[in-house]
Amino acid sequence: MLTVLHTLANSVGLFNKNSATSAATAANPSQTINKALQNLHLVRKIILSQNLEESQEQLLGQISVSALASLSYDQLQDLANALIATITTSTKELTHILTQLRSSTAVEKTIITTTTTRTTSKTVTGDDDNVSITSSEGPSSTVTVVDENDHLSLSVQSVLSLGIQTETNGLQLTSGNLAVEHVAYSLSDLVFVYPSTSSQSYLGHASEQWSKAGVANATGAVLAPQVLKMSTRANAASAILGAVTSQEAKNSSLSALASSAAIVNMIPNLYQIAQSSTPIVFHVAAESVDADLNVLRGDYSDVLVARETGLLYLTSNSVQEAYDVSILAHAIASSTSQSIIHILDGVQTSQQVEAIKTVKDQDVAAFIKHERNKSVLVQDEDSLVTAIEGIFDRAATLLDRRYKAFEYTGPENAETVVVVLGPANSVAKNLGDKVGVLNIRLYRPWSFSHFLKAIPSTAKKVIVVEPVANAVAHGPIFLDVSASFNLWTGAKRPTVINAKYGLHGSSLSQGWLKALVHQAIGSQGKLDLATVVAEADQLQEEVKQVIFWETTASASVSAHVARHFHSALGHRVQHSSSVNSFRHTAVIETRLQFSKSQAVEFVNSALGDYAFVQDVSVLAEYNIVDSLRSGAVLLLNAPWSVEELETKTSAAFRHALGAKQIQVLLIDFANVTKQFGLSGAGETLLGQITFLKTHSSNLREAAFDAIEHQYETSNSKLFKDLILNLVEQVDKEVIEVPQNPNWLAITLEEADQAALALPKHVQPTVRAIANAFDGSLASTAADVQVVEEGEVALGKISSWHKAAWQLMFSQAYDTKHTLSDEDHSYLVSVSENRRLTPTTYDRNVFHLEFDTTGTGLRYEIGDALGIHGWNDTQEVLDFIEFYGEKPDTVVLVPRAVPKNAPEGTQARHQTNTFLQILQQTLDLFGRPSKRFYADLIPYATNSSEKERLAYLISPEGAEEFKARVDETLTHADVLREFPSAHPSTPQLINMLPPIKPRHYSIASSQKAHPNSVHLLVVAVEWTAPISAKARFGQCTRYLTSLGVGAKVTVSIKSSVMKLPTSPHQPVIMAGLGTGMAPFRAFIQERAWQKSQGIEVGPMVLYFGSRNRSNEYLYGEELEAYHADGLLTHLRLAFSRDQREKVYIQQKMAEDGTLLHKYLLDSKLNGHFYLCGPTWPAGDVKDAIVQSFMDGESCAVVDANRIVNKLKEEERYVLEVY
Repeated sequence: MLTVLHTLANSVGLFNKNSATSAATAANPSQTINKALQNLHLVRKIILSQNLEESQEQLLGQISVSALASLSYDQLQDLANALIATITTSTKELTHILTQLRSSTAVEKTIITTTTTRTTSKTVTGDDDNVSITSSEGPSSTVTVVDENDHLSLSVQSVLSLGIQTETNGLQLTSGNLAVEHVAYSLSDLVFVYPSTSSQSYLGHASEQWSKAGVANATGAVLAPQVLKMSTRANAASAILGAVTSQEAKNSSLSALASSAAIVNMIPNLYQIAQSSTPIVFHVAAESVDADLNVLRGDYSDVLVARETGLLYLTSNSVQEAYDVSILAHAIASSTSQSIIHILDGVQTSQQVEAIKTVKDQDVAAFIKHERNKSVLVQDEDSLVTAIEGIFDRAATLLDRRYKAFEYTGPENAETVVVVLGPANSVAKNLGDKVGVLNIRLYRPWSFSHFLKAIPSTAKKVIVVEPVANAVAHGPIFLDVSASFNLWTGAKRPTVINAKYGLHGSSLSQGWLKALVHQAIGSQGKLDLATVVAEADQLQEEVKQVIFWETTASASVSAHVARHFHSALGHRVQHSSSVNSFRHTAVIETRLQFSKSQAVEFVNSALGDYAFVQDVSVLAEYNIVDSLRSGAVLLLNAPWSVEELETKTSAAFRHALGAKQIQVLLIDFANVTKQFGLSGAGETLLGQITFLKTHSSNLREAAFDAIEHQYETSNSKLFKDLILNLVEQVDKEVIEVPQNPNWLAITLEEADQAALALPKHVQPTVRAIANAFDGSLASTAADVQVVEEGEVALGKISSWHKAAWQLMFSQAYDTKHTLSDEDHSYLVSVSENRRLTPTTYDRNVFHLEFDTTGTGLRYEIGDALGIHGWNDTQEVLDFIEFYGEKPDTVVLVPRAVPKNAPEGTQARHQTNTFLQILQQTLDLFGRPSKRFYADLIPYATNSSEKERLAYLISPEGAEEFKARVDETLTHADVLREFPSAHPSTPQLINMLPPIKPRHYSIASSQKAHPNSVHLLVVAVEWTAPISAKARFGQCTRYLTSLGVGAKVTVSIKSSVMKLPTSPHQPVIMAGLGTGMAPFRAFIQERAWQKSQGIEVGPMVLYFGSRNRSNEYLYGEELEAYHADGLLTHLRLAFSRDQREKVYIQQKMAEDGTLLHKYLLDSKLNGHFYLCGPTWPAGDVKDAIVQSFMDGESCAVVDANRIVNKLKEEERYVLEVY
């Protein structure tokens, strides 16, 4: 393998300094490689019968490709015989042999080539297999130096591999993902991986490589763990559920490595998994992506949605905790026979690299086995939490760290307590006098007693800082905390304040959280997180921070430096990166913090001491100086002189340099690499040396030794010479820019002020590149367009004659007439469109019926019908006229390849006119995201329009951008507002998002209406707050305009609104307005059952609307069903028909005895459903809770638990919007 690597490396000639040789090699490199390999095999074949010494094997692998390929057959025979005849062949002797064999002209210059390898190591000692799991996220940067004088090659290899050596205690450098994967892989026989779509370095990536390489785990199994890569889609975790129930897997250890998006799709199966009493550990990287593809660090909404499934919940907030808590999760699962979700921060912690303290795998496995034998059996939540804390206590000896369900730090007499879960815990330090912090380690089960025990009795305010993005309703942690204080025994119940920072994750820092706490302390319970101004964070004196502004081609420089600081200099390090993939070349902001002290705490948002900018184009996009402290060093990789710095950079940039007295250094990497013929690993080496030469002088000597010792080389002298030459050249190339006193005197214009307002940090986006420690980082991809399912991308403008050919010669072109989603869509026709409310009434609620005859459309009770609406024809024509295009211009658009399509399936194209694509496919009148504004900027030819667009998406323009959102400006409005930003027709089609189907609850039973489907819809209309323009919902406007016979594309979406399995079980329905739709279907289904002679159970309907005369929807039908006895109880609440408003929750409160009987009588097992707007959900629940308290004579806590149990049994179902 080594020889093959050398052969390939030498053939590439990445470092080739000899142009003639390069040209010759480049002429036909494959021929040279093949010839060299043939000759190599021939030599080995000749000496196969002999005992080839290891030293001879190594030397044979050192012969360069050019030398080996040029040998004739006779010369190969002589080489083989010489090797056989020589007992010990040294480098000198091999050189002598080659010199005799060839008489080529000596080439004076040295040729250096590189390769990148990925390794998985396994160490075997004695009779036992001691597994060394080394991450595949580690590139081995191999540098091969070939001296053509003697045709010998020098192999130099620097291994950046992260990972945990299984039989080592102590500090080891690893990432959060790898720490979790190591534990999961070591303790599992079967691992399911549900990859994240927001990063190439997803949780589970390394495990796949370990399994393929046959790396064993720590359980003693003969075979390596099986790692299965799954798809994140609806009904995910079916395979896990199957494994749980299979006889073969009952004695196996199972775990899953997943993204939080996968958890959302697992919900139905998680209920069954929780009930199976099977110890499965779900390690989940929590992350969220907004509409602009920005990754939200502080949004745990997706993973928390499974909190009521019955699974346990553990959280970790750092790389060290990720490792520890992974072990604890497996121990708890084994001991309690319950499945558990372990959450880590999937945006920062998962990618962050730190040195952590680890434990031998055998010791971990022994601890898990010990806990499994203890087998905890408990009946209530408090006892279970106590048992889990017992596991924490026993693990403290193993981990050298003690964890608790609720971890309080701070003064005993704290008056303010900040309750945190997730990333906020890592910055919740030094928040103020009499301010304590309570970290939630064990979120489920939630123990009221353990929580209250951790809260100081002096607490007056409790601030719940939770990682969710919903800005409307209270967060789930807030609700748990508030409920806990119902049992508070202190003098006065503390005020509980909710702070949901999911939309502010990019702001999350110690200074920001401190400012938030100060605002909360002075508030009356209401917080405005948008107004929180972060206080400056300060590094500890022992900590230094370097900020690398890197690209995909140079990101390994910071990774090498981090590795050297840790392994060679013994420093504690933290390597964190944020990636903006929206540029043509991704920009990576990497923060490397290091300290000689192992006890320090790192602060991610603090100002840096040094910045290394490897691509100066980022100076126009980021305020880099703002991220540096005064007197810091700024190194710019640019081909500039001191004078050119003045002309190539903005006035705002130079003013900032002067204000902070920044020491600027310049170096031209391109010039150095050209002189030495460097690329790939050679450029990384140059970057390391440049950093170490320009950073702290007391690090240089030791660090240069570190570089040398980090490489394995067959010729240390030659490698030392290379390092010395680069060091000497860097000394010559670095230009120190003197401080210019005129910089402070620069007068800043309005445009310069905007430059000062540029962001100082990278807002993380979906990672289109791998982690900096991943060997695939610098790989390139072919220029191939890939269209995901559901996306619309432009192919090109076509012509009418080609479209005609496709129709005329449909067999030759394989032309098909299909719907846009032929596998899931149906074409139905309107059979009735009837308004239910009076025409004089301001709300248009209407009833629709679609004829499904011959379509094959099938639906179940509770399903929703997706309407694929069209834009208004006249408005589209008006826009096309404005845009200067023709409606009948033909466009060819690629169709998405279905995810379940066989491998190799070719993408198809659809042919439309420009009118059709804008009317039927693209959301021209939808609300534009910031990404759309950003995409328009390059097309704007008017400078003021360009500046205006840039301002609107900047932090300074946030308030105005929000006003535009409230005004409901559309893509068409923005294009009219900025006429100089005029993308071509193909570009525009590529920029506009597709129209998404709108889903409406089906208001009919297919058993009662076999060939039709009914909807109940309210037309959405409103007035824009600024312009007072009339606005209309795109889909309801489309539906109101449909006449009988109109064709409509529809699809089916399943729902949680399902009737009980038995027709005898009572059904209690609460519907508000158009929330009546699914209940009409319920009633029709029961009516059909009754008509078939089936005995049906009671049906109770609570219906609410404004008034009887205008909004008694389906009133005549309901009265008839009630008179027939099918609808046993009809409770109506018309809020505005009397002086005092009456709502359905009040009607329910009057029926407390009835609700208690139907829902809690074990012989009845009734189901409750609520459909409609969100606002009454809490009051409705309170009415049911009160009925349980009265009927069961129990406390509110117990009544709430009963409701939660009903939820788990899917007998308390909400569909609110």
